[in-house]
Amino acid sequence: MAPVDDLQARLDVIAEATAGLAAGAAARDAEHKPPTEQLAQLLAAGVGALRVPAEYGGVGATVLTLADVLIDIAAGDSNLGQIFRGHLGLTEILRFAAPGVVRETLLRAAAEGKFFGPAGAELSTPNLTALATTLQRADDHYVLSGRKYYTTGSLHADWLNVLVVDDEEFISAIVPRHRAGITIEDDWDGFGQRLTASGTARFESVRVDPDYLLRHRNPLANDYMEAFYQFVHSAVQAGIARAAADDLATLVRGRTRSYPLASTPEPAADPQVLQIVGEVRSKAYSARANVLLLARSLDAFVADPSPRAAERILLESAATQVVNTDLVGAATWRLFDAGSASALKSELGLDRHWRNARTVSSHNPAIYKAALIGDHAVNGNAPRSFLNSVAEARAKDQ
Repeated sequence: MAPVDDLQARLDVIAEATAGLAAGAAARDAEHKPPTEQLAQLLAAGVGALRVPAEYGGVGATVLTLADVLIDIAAGDSNLGQIFRGHLGLTEILRFAAPGVVRETLLRAAAEGKFFGPAGAELSTPNLTALATTLQRADDHYVLSGRKYYTTGSLHADWLNVLVVDDEEFISAIVPRHRAGITIEDDWDGFGQRLTASGTARFESVRVDPDYLLRHRNPLANDYMEAFYQFVHSAVQAGIARAAADDLATLVRGRTRSYPLASTPEPAADPQVLQIVGEVRSKAYSARANVLLLARSLDAFVADPSPRAAERILLESAATQVVNTDLVGAATWRLFDAGSASALKSELGLDRHWRNARTVSSHNPAIYKAALIGDHAVNGNAPRSFLNSVAEARAKDQ
């Protein structure tokens, strides 16, 4: 990746790389062609280095700046927006980490265009608190064994962030993607976000350097990370809405056939059709605005971490997810009322917008986030991140 010190210059390079994403997105989805080349271009442009502090070779962009970049990427191809979630998450974790080998090595790696992938959830356990993946001491190193799923983007990664529980404590074991004993399959079979490589990762006696263990002991950082990870999903939702709005406008602009009940023979002049186009664009606008507002709160937390600020970002990230789930779901469904039968052609791939929106919205189910907000409003109970909730529950049991 060529060095670009100026933030605006970096953003210009990224914008150029992002501009062509939409052109082949529908075809890639139809043909199940992973966006490997497009991801490489985005990394070379510096997307993965945006939040890396300048002292490590990055440009230290704000979360607000990242928000617009993520929305642009997701508008071009929402698979790519989501693929970046694990990389961006580990970058944030490293920003909070104490100085050391892993922080120094990986932040500089991100600045150079290297890519991080996640390996957290497991299908064989009832929930995230009961992880079966093991980390065992062996002389001067550790040995990692287990099986993960929902490893979004890890197929493309240079480094993996593997979540384990050791001695009742959550730990991220950071390992090179191609180390002996690691196998990753592209076996995600969801009906949306088909190209995110969110499949299975197997770890068979993988060597882990003790210097590459990150322990999640900072309660404020844990709260921030939960809000940040949700922020990425919400940005992807906003990008999907914008893509749907743009595709709908293009479709209506080119329609020549109308319907007998229409008020005009030209769909592009039909006030009812134009109303739908306007509604979809308005929903896309609102989804983006929600993400930008959340990004500002995340930046405020980074500038001045406090329990009160942590409570705010947890509530705001939850509210953004709840509202964007409704907005984007409605937008990607409603567009077909303006497109009519012309919008149903497989070659257009407009159904992917709804499928992708529904898939992203199914992660971290919004019903629980809405309940969290309601519990705070009615009962005054403070929201807690997952990691902190588990830590507090275990402390009470001891």
